[in-house]
Amino acid sequence: MDGQRSIAQIQEDFARIAGESVTSDELNGLVSELEHRLFLDSDRYRAHWKKEVETYLNSPLRPASHAGTAYAAQPDALREQLHETFISPYGPGVPRDVASETAAVTAGGNTSELCAVLSPHIDVRCGGPWFAWAYKKLVEESQADLFIILGTAHSPMNQLFSVSRKHFETPLGTVETDKKFVGRLQAKLNASAAGKELNLGADELAHRNEHSLEFQAIYLQYLLGERRKFTVVPVLVGSFHKFVREKTQPADSPIFQAFVAAMRQCITEFAGRVMLICSADLAHIGLRFGDRELLDRQRLEQQSDDDRELLATAVRCDAAAFFDHVAAEGDRSRICGLSPTYALLEILKPKRGELLKYGQAVEQDATSCVSFASMAFYGSSL
Repeated sequence: MDGQRSIAQIQEDFARIAGESVTSDELNGLVSELEHRLFLDSDRYRAHWKKEVETYLNSPLRPASHAGTAYAAQPDALREQLHETFISPYGPGVPRDVASETAAVTAGGNTSELCAVLSPHIDVRCGGPWFAWAYKKLVEESQADLFIILGTAHSPMNQLFSVSRKHFETPLGTVETDKKFVGRLQAKLNASAAGKELNLGADELAHRNEHSLEFQAIYLQYLLGERRKFTVVPVLVGSFHKFVREKTQPADSPIFQAFVAAMRQCITEFAGRVMLICSADLAHIGLRFGDRELLDRQRLEQQSDDDRELLATAVRCDAAAFFDHVAAEGDRSRICGLSPTYALLEILKPKRGELLKYGQAVEQDATSCVSFASMAFYGSSL
């Protein structure tokens, strides 16, 4: 059904390929069902998509698009689900109660050297305890007012970075975006020659169903929503495939340089306390992702070794080495957290990193594996 064949031609092609016949009534019934479910590129589908896009773009809120699938949609059920990620055998335990703690905080500084965490963005149902390791650190060691979330853009973008001004709806309440910070960031970009080419709002639709930012928002709201007021800056970082293919450091790109410089200036000038959250997974291997073999124990151990070598470069806070490790093998393991992790290391230039927990989610039929980790970073140069 490519828009070029009639029902009769589809019948002929089906009979030739499948060795069986299909009636016109059966085909017309299938077409009708697909049309009803909006699977066909038709006038009805286009009208529906136009309405959906206009509704999203005109709303000040970004809906919780994965509620009820990747995590519970009801508040009580979600609280219980997230609580379980901390007390799981793989989890770090419940964060100590720091709500009443009063630490001496200087303007623009944190209560400790903690400047960022790296959290997975895999489905909370299988990676939740690894989220918990990062967020236990965040709750216990940071009094940040603003969280800049750097997430992988899983949808294609025209620009390298996209920052939404929409607030995030969650089942637990609304996570507010700092629109003034986003405005200042765009203004600083507009003031530089290379930065003028970067329109942070041009790829807003990429945010609509993106889980890498949404999952971090629900953890922040769960842990901090009743503790203190905070805001976020939701940043999607686009693909580094061009840099990997050409084996050129992203930091050599004028647009990347302009974004990093503008972000560093905005963080430095911010009156409150800022912390970065990197939303990143690691390898995607197996038949599901285009490999030709099932995954045995040896292959999974090889991937674990390779992932840990990659993470060691992040522990050293060496952005160039992190990129080179991925680029040297042509990103054959499909490291989807490459771009936000690299961006975090370049923006903050932390002094040291700490690997908190590493894990792999392997399908029971050995057709796929996604690996991930949680990390903490200390001693920002800002």
